[in-house]
Amino acid sequence: DRDYKVWKNQTDNFVAEGKRIFHDSKELGGTIGVSCDMCHPDASNTHPETYPKYQVQLQKVALLRDMIDWCIENPVKGKALDPNDPKLRALEAYILAQRKGVALDYGKH
Repeated sequence: DRDYKVWKNQTDNFVAEGKRIFHDSKELGGTIGVSCDMCHPDASNTHPETYPKYQVQLQKVALLRDMIDWCIENPVKGKALDPNDPKLRALEAYILAQRKGVALDYGKH
């Protein structure tokens, strides 16, 4: 019971941080005032359950974090995040949390 409470608290905090970053253009490091939620309200149409998959924009099989970085570099006009950057990890956590319970379907486009 104690372990579950610790896990849930830490996970909820991490997801909340991702949500904050997702909705804040300055946190994303963009240069044109664009945030993730402008294209993906509440992380809609991100389909994290389909990664890894071939991503046309990248011309390769991509992970969710690769697509997050692509979005930061292109529509947001910011710089890609280091793979261990807490912001990238929090963004992934938020996006995944929004699709909790959806069946995994790797490779689906």
